[in-house]
Amino acid sequence: MKSPHLRRNPKASVLSGPETFRAQVQLSNLKTAMRTKCPTVHHLLTYRLARFSLGTVLLLGASLVVQADGIYGNGVGARAMAMGGADVAYAGDPLGAMAVNPAGLGFLSRPELNLGVGGGFVNGTFNKPGISNGNLSDSSGVLPTGAFALPVGTSPVVVGLSFVPEATLLANWHYNDPPGGLGGTTSYGYQQDQSEILALRSAFGIGVKVNPQLSLGASVGVIYNENKLTTPYTFQSLSPGPGGPNNSPFDGAKTLLSLHTSGYGWNAMAGVIYRPLPELQLGLSYESATQINSTGSASGDPSLQFGLPMGSLPFHYDALVKVKLPQQVKAGVSWKFHPQWRLACQLDWIDYKDAFNNLPMTFSNGNNPAVNGALGSGFNETAPLSWQSEFVYRTGIEFNVTESLVLRAGYCYGASPVPNSTLTPMTAAIMEHTFTTGIGYRWKQFQVDFAYQYDLPVTQNTGTSSLLSGDYSNSSVKVSAQTFALTTTMCF
Repeated sequence: MKSPHLRRNPKASVLSGPETFRAQVQLSNLKTAMRTKCPTVHHLLTYRLARFSLGTVLLLGASLVVQADGIYGNGVGARAMAMGGADVAYAGDPLGAMAVNPAGLGFLSRPELNLGVGGGFVNGTFNKPGISNGNLSDSSGVLPTGAFALPVGTSPVVVGLSFVPEATLLANWHYNDPPGGLGGTTSYGYQQDQSEILALRSAFGIGVKVNPQLSLGASVGVIYNENKLTTPYTFQSLSPGPGGPNNSPFDGAKTLLSLHTSGYGWNAMAGVIYRPLPELQLGLSYESATQINSTGSASGDPSLQFGLPMGSLPFHYDALVKVKLPQQVKAGVSWKFHPQWRLACQLDWIDYKDAFNNLPMTFSNGNNPAVNGALGSGFNETAPLSWQSEFVYRTGIEFNVTESLVLRAGYCYGASPVPNSTLTPMTAAIMEHTFTTGIGYRWKQFQVDFAYQYDLPVTQNTGTSSLLSGDYSNSSVKVSAQTFALTTTMCF
């Protein structure tokens, strides 16, 4: 932590450093009061920080949603989810093809529509012994999914359209803010800490059946991203802008911060499915990384950090968050080893190390002269994440009880990509073991599939946090989740 020594800024007639900053703010407030002939009154800000939008298949509107592969879900649609997400070698419906492997489009022989919803319930606890503990709110919600596939005449080409929530990380915690900040004693008391990562992918795809054994496919998707976080935030790596000091003495300072941004990016997916035998399919797909410049606003109040009454230092900035969603590779096999039985296995690689190493943020056009004097009218901040790339192992089995009724079960394992050193309740995408089950029923050209998923409870501990001020050192987070998906299919 940088020591808060007083230092004159050669580019501005202000002194930098927490104690002098406090005096400067008090003088600024006094001048304002004299001009207006009445006391300056500020409302306590609603604090929010960063909600993201990535795109999975389902999840809750106001509680932590995590899977055995970080921010990504275990399959899209009830059929894939019930198989533990092992769908890259099968992708036998529009949702599976557009979400996992567009080569699956090539083997579809007639127009087909999938519509579905998903939701769930999450349990979680945060504990810093003797200092703070709290829980996730008990809440639930749903998100829709949809995909349509259409063969092009008598050609071997099939086109597809889809809307898929591809990745999510949603949290709504309640606990006392652990002391931290400059000096290590600043706490904003009991808070409702919220964060969200949400990415929705709308895509167009093409699959080509090269021959009865081989299908190739590709899709291009537009990704809508939204970022929010409501929590006391400790600045990690400030770079002051115009009007500020050359170097910031405020790394480690804590503020209530509300950041809400949104934006668009795009990515591509390509895949292949090969049938060496009628009962055996091999699948491989690649999804590119997504770059998104997500823009919006940030507001907050660091008054308690500088010993001032709440409402003394409200600020507002325009905000830019540079979001990168990771590239992925999936490979698998689907084997119908018996007329009534099908087994699927899959291995995923998710490149979190490159995408979630840190989170760059830019703030501009600040409206508070006192804050601008200390940081400039704009500044840059980089939040360290240091996530690790991971392999995710999936398997699922399907049993056709009759021609109309099918039962499914699956399992998924992926080690937590979140390191202990940067773990907080807001980033606890730490699920590892997931069990799934489901049922499907077909009647004429209609089919209904249901899936249930249970993410086993997992606890992750932080010893010495690498985040400045040590708010989350010697703490632990425990989470578990139950989710469901319902998908309807109509063939034309």
